[in-house]
Amino acid sequence: MGALNITPDSFSDGGKFFNSENAVSHAARLIADGAAVIDVGGESSAPGATSISQEEEWERLREALPKIVDIAHSSGAEVSVDTRNARTAAEALTFGVDYVNDVGGLMDPEMLPVVARSKAKIIIMHNFGIPVSVVKPKLGAPEQLMEEIIEWFHAKVDALVSAGVDKQRIILDPGIGFGKSQEYSWHIIKNVSQFKVLGLPICIGHSRKSMFSAISTEPESRDFPTAVVSAFLLSQGVEFIRVHNVSLSMVALKVASTLL
Repeated sequence: MGALNITPDSFSDGGKFFNSENAVSHAARLIADGAAVIDVGGESSAPGATSISQEEEWERLREALPKIVDIAHSSGAEVSVDTRNARTAAEALTFGVDYVNDVGGLMDPEMLPVVARSKAKIIIMHNFGIPVSVVKPKLGAPEQLMEEIIEWFHAKVDALVSAGVDKQRIILDPGIGFGKSQEYSWHIIKNVSQFKVLGLPICIGHSRKSMFSAISTEPESRDFPTAVVSAFLLSQGVEFIRVHNVSLSMVALKVASTLL
């Protein structure tokens, strides 16, 4: 998955693709680099980010999104809308997006019926607040966190299925960095295969996250360690790997695939 932030305050690119034309051009580049899915978001969820209204979020997306969908579908790729708002998801679905990447984890009660009425796949992400809360929750041992996330996933899957969503449309994301310290994020990565007990595809968004801050403070210089982790995730059977630098992670994935 290639990450595309149409925001002025993204931690990863500093608003480089806030302009609609730049966003569409970058989507084409991500596809050319090998992205199978373009994940498009209009609200930053980084620590310290300012929450925006659903109306403002959609205003940022409405011009570029249909063009990105056209480019992706004509190239055999798919599009995901990265949002916590059901109204934004509903609008995006009218443009033909293939996935709703619900970073709010069904925080919006209207998300259930919106997704149920569609044929799109849904990615449910575990989080401790969107945008990421400055006040970190009190967490137990890393092992306990894994158990809590698995229980949380079970509850969300049950809610989706009860609302009429086919289980085969559901993808799970443990939310690397969303209220989790570096220690906990690394623990989730190292033990990601534990989520296989749920029998559903897993999505990991580790790209340029703070878990790499001991290696580099600059987001773009975290692409090399991101690619190394991408290769590890492939070895663990993770189906969806969300990154900013698609070309670099694709090289890592190709090398890793020859060794598996």
